[in-house]
Amino acid sequence: MTITASYSVDGAVGQRALLEEREELWAQTMRERLAPMGIRLSRDDRGAGKVRSADLADLLLTDWDCPPMDGYLPRSAMHGDADRDVAVVMAGCAGEERISVNGTDTLLGRGALLIMSGDGVRRGSFSVPKGLRKRTLLIPAPALRAAGSASIPRALALGSDRPLVNIFHTFLGQVWDGLPEMTAVEREAARTALIALIAGIVQSEGVGVNDQSALPALRAQLDRSIAERLKDGPVRLEDLAAEHRVSTRTIHRAFELTGDTMKSVVRAQRVAAVRHDLLNTNLTIAAIAHRWNYYDASHLGREFRRVFGISAGEYRQSYAGDVDASIRSAIDDSALGAPRVMEAS
Repeated sequence: MTITASYSVDGAVGQRALLEEREELWAQTMRERLAPMGIRLSRDDRGAGKVRSADLADLLLTDWDCPPMDGYLPRSAMHGDADRDVAVVMAGCAGEERISVNGTDTLLGRGALLIMSGDGVRRGSFSVPKGLRKRTLLIPAPALRAAGSASIPRALALGSDRPLVNIFHTFLGQVWDGLPEMTAVEREAARTALIALIAGIVQSEGVGVNDQSALPALRAQLDRSIAERLKDGPVRLEDLAAEHRVSTRTIHRAFELTGDTMKSVVRAQRVAAVRHDLLNTNLTIAAIAHRWNYYDASHLGREFRRVFGISAGEYRQSYAGDVDASIRSAIDDSALGAPRVMEAS
């Protein structure tokens, strides 16, 4: 999206119109980069802001520099489309944001990290009292599940005292700064590492897991077994139970710990394998479908579109061999700044 601006409004009426236009511009960016949110800017502070995006294939990475504002669920979103199946990661860089999500109030400040499900952010609200700098990362839930984190927390708030949180902040900053020079292979490696870090953080916090049970360890073993069996044909419950010498009921309980089923985990791992082949091999979609035990290319296509929202062919065309890693400006400080009329082009 390219946004241009020109000076044309003045006076009290014009100022009021300008404020409404800036609020709509922020709301539009929220819809595209995070979630549908209504925006109310401070009537006293007309400070400029800046939003930049630097995506890694299906990961949406956004750098936000926000003036004082409040965010709320707009009426139009109350009966909107189904929630996106994503994990939302917010990393605080400067300033503070008060967030209310899933009945939990938290403060996102410098060095803090917030991980939550996509449906949670759509039902929350926030307030930025004095300005905020943060980065957000949207990860498709199947990608996170394929990395071993089957559950996405409703709202996991962590401070800078956690070692993995500091590592994530440092690595995210390095990815952001290094993207313009990265090759396609390096960007794919960065994508994989970001997902693995978030999965590791969720697992280390024991979200949704009873530490007194042996089921979490079994669950990790089951994930590895599924990955090893994907190419061999259908993954059967009875085979997993026999391999790990437990009952089928215990297998179900291991997946229920994190709100999943064996079927959903198998699907997530299979789609992740398809995505890897689309980006890293010259195999036809029909060959990939055969390799990963889909009925045919049409079956693969339906499953892939259900997860990523586009066809496998469109995904390959968009991301395979993409060597243009420049960070594009979604909205710059002039477009969100003082008296202007916005024209999108």
